[in-house]
Amino acid sequence: MEYLSQNRFQILTIDDAIDVMIRKKRIQNGRPLSLTFDNGYFDFYENALPILEEYDFPVTLLICPSRTGESVTIAGQETRYLDWETLRKIIKSNITIGAFEDHTWNINTLPKELLHKHITEYKKIIEDQLGITVQYFGIKEGVPSLRTREHLISEGYRAFLTECPTNKSPDLYSIGRIQVDDDDFNIFLTKISRTYLFFKDRRSWKYIREYSLDKVAHRVSETFDRIRGITDQ
Repeated sequence: MEYLSQNRFQILTIDDAIDVMIRKKRIQNGRPLSLTFDNGYFDFYENALPILEEYDFPVTLLICPSRTGESVTIAGQETRYLDWETLRKIIKSNITIGAFEDHTWNINTLPKELLHKHITEYKKIIEDQLGITVQYFGIKEGVPSLRTREHLISEGYRAFLTECPTNKSPDLYSIGRIQVDDDDFNIFLTKISRTYLFFKDRRSWKYIREYSLDKVAHRVSETFDRIRGITDQ
């Protein structure tokens, strides 16, 4: 967050990011970037939110309403999900709330009844509990089919966010986000570099991953950005 703050990044709300994406809004200075956090674990409230508030960064938090208040074991450690009471406190903290499914599944292979539950009921539960309007749906894998897309639109979702590459130019219902889960700061710099983003959603990405060319690209991008930084100075 310190790096983003000091290096001419404009941290946008998801609404503004979508407006930039569809060219309803323009960014004059700095690179636009929007932050999203998945699952709605309690450590978001304990660890991430204070830092986001320190920098006054808006953020989108995607939660699974069927998990609120529960706990799950991850890597041998008990991890709590945010409860509704805590969520009601933090929605005033520059946070946009969206729906998320915490299991890895492809949205297009779900039975019709389960798909309806995730798209329709999740939205209603969150809106009823928090008194807000939910416009964003997130998932780890998959891009909606035409049938699923129509369902999302009919229920009032503005955009669909996935973690995986979409292998095509992104649109509102196939936004391939950059997953940041590395401890290596250079990898973080690579993932937000223009070189990385140029290839991220193209069809060639699956071959890049298959032959580990992404690792080479990481190193090339790091070198490029390092040289560019020296030149800029």
